[in-house]
Amino acid sequence: MSLPLRWHDDVPADLRRVRERFGAEAFEQARQVITSLPGDPLLGDWLTDHPGTGDLSTCRKVKSGPDEIAPDGTNLGPALRLVYRLLPSNTDVQQVEVLCIAPRRDLIAYAVAAARLQ
Repeated sequence: MSLPLRWHDDVPADLRRVRERFGAEAFEQARQVITSLPGDPLLGDWLTDHPGTGDLSTCRKVKSGPDEIAPDGTNLGPALRLVYRLLPSNTDVQQVEVLCIAPRRDLIAYAVAAARLQ
């Protein structure tokens, strides 16, 4: 079963920024994740209500992009987070809504998603 897909109005700009900052391969990974969500809406991991970002407990995240390397050489994992939610609810899924794709560093992706939920 494939669900309808929609996205926040700013997601196309998010994707342009991914291409500019992280390159064509990261852009293509993000695009592939987005196109796979209608057929696999439970792909991402659940988010929570976090004091640093707000309540994203109705949302899920998918990690993508190139690995981010800390100044000390530690691999922090994929640099991007795609945040989406299932509508109208987690238990009655009829649609997938992509909220954002943005860097994970400094909780940027989560702050953007929380702001777009407002």
